[in-house]
Amino acid sequence: MTDDPTTDRAQRQQAVASGERATGIEAVDRRSPGAGLTRGTSRSRQLDTQQEIASEIGVEREGVATTAQRGGMNAFLRSTGTQQFAANLRSDFAGAADFVTEQDVAPNVDPQAISADPVVAPGRRDDVAERAREQTAASAQYITEQDLAAEVGPRGVSELGVAESRRDDVAARTRQGLASEDPFAQPSDFSADVSARGIESAGLTDQGARRRAGRQFEAETPLRDVDTDDVTATEGGFGLDTEAQRRAAAREFESDIGLFGTGELDPASDIRDTESGFGLAEDPAREVAAAELSEQVDADVSPGDIELNPTDGGFEAVFERGGR
Repeated sequence: MTDDPTTDRAQRQQAVASGERATGIEAVDRRSPGAGLTRGTSRSRQLDTQQEIASEIGVEREGVATTAQRGGMNAFLRSTGTQQFAANLRSDFAGAADFVTEQDVAPNVDPQAISADPVVAPGRRDDVAERAREQTAASAQYITEQDLAAEVGPRGVSELGVAESRRDDVAARTRQGLASEDPFAQPSDFSADVSARGIESAGLTDQGARRRAGRQFEAETPLRDVDTDDVTATEGGFGLDTEAQRRAAAREFESDIGLFGTGELDPASDIRDTESGFGLAEDPAREVAAAELSEQVDADVSPGDIELNPTDGGFEAVFERGGR
């Protein structure tokens, strides 16, 4: 039984032996670039295959080896091709997977099959998880690295979020942070909803907004005790209700005039409504007029010596010596 020649070279040698060819040397066209082999020869097909495989996996052609065999051609990667293919896989994997670097990737290249199964190396998964927590916390307000839980598998980070046991801490930190940005707010004025995805919502509650407004009024008006009942919603936010406004007017008159002690004026009886706001009622207005006239005439003028005539928005004081 004779061997069946399968390569071009073997076929040419057999043809020389049988007298069909004068020589076994194949003609070469030196003008052709590349390997300089006649198109269609076994070697040219090998080179074509090498180039096709190299282009597909992004390596140099020299990194791919081919051998002719019965019924076809075998291809595999040389060491340089294996290294280049592995480097490409690491780069592509790290570019597509969040928080994964090239050093984290195990390419798992099979040079004989020219295949690969790149994964995050088991020994690097804790590093990837730590990186995921660190980078996520760095870009998230009120969330720390310790608040996050990360799961890393062969393909990268499979789960990343605020751990359930840490959500109350994140909510408390959020309320504290928001309060620190507002001189009139306290952490208890805020609510914060935290899920695995992070802070879903945070802001003043309805009652918290009223408490905050009350503290602002305490700071910006003569009132020293403003509770939520004194606050009313307005189109632009909050304002004092009518009773609280009268109290504020009474305290302001006490401070501006200097004749009355703090808390001496009764907002209900000593303060009256005017078109522009509030004014003193008749009795305290007489006291003020009497005190001013006493200084002007250098005599003791009593409130009973004063007659008040209503004017636009106020009273005109008339001094009647000897009383009414």
